[in-house]
Amino acid sequence: MSGPVSRGFAAAFNTLVTHAPSDTDLLLLHADARVRGPLTRTRELLRRPWVAAVSPMVCDDTAPGRPPWDIAARRQTLIRALVAAAGYSDSLRGMPISPRYARQPPESQSIEGCLGATCLAISRTAWNAIGGFDEEFFRYGEAADWQNRARAAGWRILLADEVGADRGNRVTGADAHVTGSTHEGAVAAAQHDRNRDLARANAALLLEHQHSVHHADVYLAATKLVERLQRSKRAAGSSAAAGHRTGLPAIVIVTNRLVYGGAERQKALLATELDRRGYPVTIVCVQRFGPLINEIPHSVRVVRQPWWAPIVDIPAGPAVLISGDTNTETGFATLWRAAAKSRRWLVAAHIPPEDNRPIYSRPLTAAMRRADGFIVLAQRHWEMLTAHHRLGGRRFVAPNGVAAAGDPAPPIRGVGQPPHLVMLSRIVEHKNPHLLVEALAGLTEMRWRLSIFGDGPDRERLQARTPAELRDRVQWRGWSAGPGPALADADLLCVPSRSEAFPLVILEAMAWAVPVAASAVCAVPEMLDFGRAGFVVEPVSVSGWREQLAKILADPAALPSVGRRGFERMQQHYTVAAMADAYLDAIDAVL
Repeated sequence: MSGPVSRGFAAAFNTLVTHAPSDTDLLLLHADARVRGPLTRTRELLRRPWVAAVSPMVCDDTAPGRPPWDIAARRQTLIRALVAAAGYSDSLRGMPISPRYARQPPESQSIEGCLGATCLAISRTAWNAIGGFDEEFFRYGEAADWQNRARAAGWRILLADEVGADRGNRVTGADAHVTGSTHEGAVAAAQHDRNRDLARANAALLLEHQHSVHHADVYLAATKLVERLQRSKRAAGSSAAAGHRTGLPAIVIVTNRLVYGGAERQKALLATELDRRGYPVTIVCVQRFGPLINEIPHSVRVVRQPWWAPIVDIPAGPAVLISGDTNTETGFATLWRAAAKSRRWLVAAHIPPEDNRPIYSRPLTAAMRRADGFIVLAQRHWEMLTAHHRLGGRRFVAPNGVAAAGDPAPPIRGVGQPPHLVMLSRIVEHKNPHLLVEALAGLTEMRWRLSIFGDGPDRERLQARTPAELRDRVQWRGWSAGPGPALADADLLCVPSRSEAFPLVILEAMAWAVPVAASAVCAVPEMLDFGRAGFVVEPVSVSGWREQLAKILADPAALPSVGRRGFERMQQHYTVAAMADAYLDAIDAVL
């Protein structure tokens, strides 16, 4: 689907299906495949009871001599996945450890594994019963995962006894790679690396869904070792690494997942900016990928690797790893740094500190003390952490930053419309959406409406606490695709959390010139210039929020000027460029 950001194949196909008649069967056809005819036998089999998907046999022009039934694969196991990754599927065909069938599966036999998506017919009845593709799969694996779910629900997967498609036709358009210049060749190489990394990560995700996360982690570690042991692959990897040498240190950024959280978005922005400045950047996800991968350029390498196997392909020379302050990120960083004397490690803390108790275990604190530096989001952040932890080492301050598209236009508010209050957050209890609703419940005589954007494990329970008399004024809007849809119509962003470090959503509102009211926790007072660029709410209680909101709603005409001051403060202190400058100061200091 067209747009500024790729949504991923699974999301695009799911959207397309919603626009098709509800009784229409579906056909997945690869971009380089050509259908030979009407797929008569395939369609006949698809109409049988409890048949979820059917594929014809496919002739692959890129692999002469390969049997056309290789579109079908046996049930995936860890050993079979490793055999396929090592390139031995054909030579070991017929053996129990190969994913290849020794002979053509009969139509009467349900495929024990899955069919390739080159030319895959899907029953709409099965689709409606099972659901769509899992959108966590990005570009690879979604069809195989869907077939596994269908088979688990009692449906059959069949291979039709007809050769219905050819694969190997030249791809044209946006997916074609033109390498007529050095730049175009580099772009094609970066896209090739991204495709390979996605395929590897999604193969691991399939194993995780079918077996366990431990199977996935072993697969990831083993395939990386195999890649280094195989001479041809090792030579290709060395060539790729050499091509990225710039004279600048390699940057490795470790995260658990690339989900829509503040810390994860900050890491994605930092990686993109450092890449723009010429640094070779690799993001390592130690758990899974996530939707933010759509927003990261192909020139930034994104890989999944278990924390206990810190094997990352980077150019030779100095390298700096930036981790968060979780157990898994710290474990990865500790092992990675110990592997070479030229490596350095910076901890970038993001877990919200507490006033009255430690947030890190003693082993985690001891591990992070081995880092070459500790990056905090604000001076107050450091003070709260060191009140309960002996961190030591060199300290650096690097506030988060956001990209501003330009001078935002003020929202146009219709005559007589009430001020629109917005909350944008992951819906968990410590974010306090229920506190905000309770505070507004005491201001029913004033004009306002509230939209709560976001999703999370506590949403259903907290939403149920909304008083019946407020349900026409309080809307729980669910997940938002970034800050834009939530902030475009906002008069005031409310951040009532009782625990935050440096809420990125405040900066995103500032970039839209939306005024902010936020609880006085950790770095928030400094972000809002201690009340000059926003409303600092203290104490963090129902009465504290009710009192502040009453003052704001009594003079809504003042809100645009507050939003303007917030925008100016963001431009001065909290841009992506300023964030990257602060990180580079820390990187230069530890090298």
